[in-house]
Amino acid sequence: MAGLLPLVLNPAHRPSAYGSVFKTHGRLHIPGILTPASGQALYQALTSAEDWTRSIHVREGEDLDISVKELESLSPEERATLERSLAESSSDSLQYIFDTVRISAEIRAGRPMAEPMRAIDDFINSAAFLEFVGQVTGDDRLAFADVMATRYLPGHFLTAHGDENPREQRLYAYVLNMTPVWRADWGGVLMFLDEDGHVAEGYIPAFNALNIFSVPQTHAVSMVTRLAQTPRLSITGWLHAGA
Repeated sequence: MAGLLPLVLNPAHRPSAYGSVFKTHGRLHIPGILTPASGQALYQALTSAEDWTRSIHVREGEDLDISVKELESLSPEERATLERSLAESSSDSLQYIFDTVRISAEIRAGRPMAEPMRAIDDFINSAAFLEFVGQVTGDDRLAFADVMATRYLPGHFLTAHGDENPREQRLYAYVLNMTPVWRADWGGVLMFLDEDGHVAEGYIPAFNALNIFSVPQTHAVSMVTRLAQTPRLSITGWLHAGA
C-alpha cells in the first residue's frame, strides 16, 4: 500500500462557531472536514486496506474476530455453517457485525501496521485535530484518541448503546465518514435515540463529514441493506481525557 499524503483540516471551518450548537444538542455533523485532497487520499487508503477483520459481538460475551482473508478462504460449506451460527443468535443478543482495522490497538500492542494506517492514527491524535474538537466541544481535557477503520457491508449493523466506559475516560465519540455516495435507504445511518426509543436524529455517512457526540449518548447504526452499492467506510473511535 502506498504512503498516505499528510491529512489537513479544511481551513474554512471555524470550530468556535459550532460551540453553541454542540452545547445545546451534544452532537454535531460537520461536512467537508478535510481539504478535498486529504479526503480523497484518506478514501484511497481505506479502499486499499487489506487487513480487515470481521468483528462480531454477542451480548453474552461471545466475541469473534476473524480475518476477512481467512473468511474468504473458507469453503462454501464452512461459510454456510458460520452464517447459520450467527443467524441462530437472537436479535437481542447479537450486538454488532462489521469489518474493522483496529489501528490504535494494534499499534499499542506493537504489531505491524501499514504506514497509511499509522498516518491516520497520527492525524487523529495530532494537536490540530484535538484542538479543533476541543474548540467545538468547549472541552480542554482532550488528551488522546483511539482510532479504528470500519467497513460496513450488507447485513452489517451496530445495535443501540451509549459507549460508557468510566475506566477509559471516554469524553466524546467521533465518526469520520469516507463513503463518496450514500443513500439513507441503503441503511448504515448513525441514529440517535430518545428516551422512548424513537429516532431523534440520524446522520447518513456523507463523504468527508465528521460526526462528534458526547458520551454517554444512546445511538446505533442501522443495518446496511442489500441495496447498498458500495461499502460504508469510516474512521471512528473515542476521544479521552488524560490520566
